[in-house]
Amino acid sequence: MFHAEIIFPEVTHITDAMGVSMTLIEGKNRAILFDTGYGTENVKAFIHTLTGKPVSVLLSHGHHDHILGQRWFEESRMCSDDLEEFRQRTGLVQRKKVAEQAGQKGIKLPADFLTVRFRDPCPILFTEALGRFAQETEDLGNLQVKIIHVPGHTPGSIVLYLEKYRLLLTGDNWNPCTWMWFPSSIPANCWRDNMKELIRDLETESGQEIETVLCSHQPSARKASEIKSFLTYMSDERIGKAPDVDMGAPIHTCEIRKEPEGWILLFDKDKT
Repeated sequence: MFHAEIIFPEVTHITDAMGVSMTLIEGKNRAILFDTGYGTENVKAFIHTLTGKPVSVLLSHGHHDHILGQRWFEESRMCSDDLEEFRQRTGLVQRKKVAEQAGQKGIKLPADFLTVRFRDPCPILFTEALGRFAQETEDLGNLQVKIIHVPGHTPGSIVLYLEKYRLLLTGDNWNPCTWMWFPSSIPANCWRDNMKELIRDLETESGQEIETVLCSHQPSARKASEIKSFLTYMSDERIGKAPDVDMGAPIHTCEIRKEPEGWILLFDKDKT
């Protein structure tokens, strides 16, 4: 079962039965679906209950909880830097883990969940730049979407910006609980600096402040002031003093936590 929340007239944030979110952005002529969820349900069929326009799929990064729904679409695109991650995370080992998680939640999977074959996404062909970040701008008809490559959660992570709504879609490059401890994640301080520079560049170019943020593990919109405060809080000093936390993996994982906001940053200390 999907839950859809209209954020703006042309922007719908959708959460799947496993609890991960994706976003439908619909212009006058066509639409973009940003991420596809776990693939436990036919996301394409659901999307076409929301729009009759042609829909192209963009994947924010190569992790399974955002890409397994790609199976329902003929084509998709992502940054080529995450292609190997995509292949690993659509593999049988990862799908068996998802099947186990779905079973624990009482979610019935498609009969071919473990056997369906995935097509490699096409690489996004960046032709422009925003500061030092590669970008591409797509016109959906009365609505322009900036697609920006911002290494962080993974090397090929992309974010979207809709200047019309002062809206930033971060994928997993920022959530109130941000994970930077994966083997493919870049160092936490580099990720933080990338995100701060991105926001500064977007606001300088447009001459207006970002107001709203949509992320992949929150069903509703967040204020942009929160991500700015989060990034400022994750200082070099706090990163250096962060306590260890056991994530059940052979990675030197540390955690910064701030209450009452509920902010968490998990990162690999050996990369900082």
